[in-house]
Amino acid sequence: MKEELKRNYSTLPREKAKQGGVSVLTDAELLALILRTGRKDANVLELSEEILQLRGECKGLTALMHFSMEELQGVSGIGGTKAIELLAIGEMARRIWNSRVREDLKSFRSPQDVLLYFKEDLRYLGHEEVRVLYLDTKAKLLKDCLLAKGSGSSASVSGREVFREALMLAASCMILVHNHPSGDPTPSREDEHFTESVRRAGEYIGLPLVDHIIIGDNCYYSFKEQGKF
Repeated sequence: MKEELKRNYSTLPREKAKQGGVSVLTDAELLALILRTGRKDANVLELSEEILQLRGECKGLTALMHFSMEELQGVSGIGGTKAIELLAIGEMARRIWNSRVREDLKSFRSPQDVLLYFKEDLRYLGHEEVRVLYLDTKAKLLKDCLLAKGSGSSASVSGREVFREALMLAASCMILVHNHPSGDPTPSREDEHFTESVRRAGEYIGLPLVDHIIIGDNCYYSFKEQGKF
């Protein structure tokens, strides 16, 4: 009886999609189509719901873009193969999102443009990353460069690294960007000191730092907007 019930749960989303199209499926039903099977104490729909609720701050299918292998394999019933399949789906979704957003984003004129560009890449990271956007005279992107990747709540980068790449690209200006894994974008003292040192060095060599933006959970802190520049 239990085996028959499990088969019914695994075929229900498929039959529903055949009748009304995949757009009528819930998030859990869509995920159930990928998982195909549940586990002994949970049918495939229950397992799907468990995965979608895995991250309190990031629920639903959006979470698939941010899970790690370790998180997924920590769910009973999710082995290495299923975890990789789910990670692949999340990566495809992230690339589709970024491709659409970045094709429409012609230049960086405001902090909101920067937030839109980086939102799904940085907002849920468990470690800190420091990025730089090198821009031309029309604020169009020359290169998005990852300068440092931290192991936790901090990442170390030197001003020399910032300007070396800028000079090689013949950039006209640049924007510093980094994330706070805590979700709170308020700058630390170290953030403020580093920003000021880069800003002064940029003024000296004629390569201005136009802003430093810290990204939190769907929010940001802009040094320029706060009158620090």
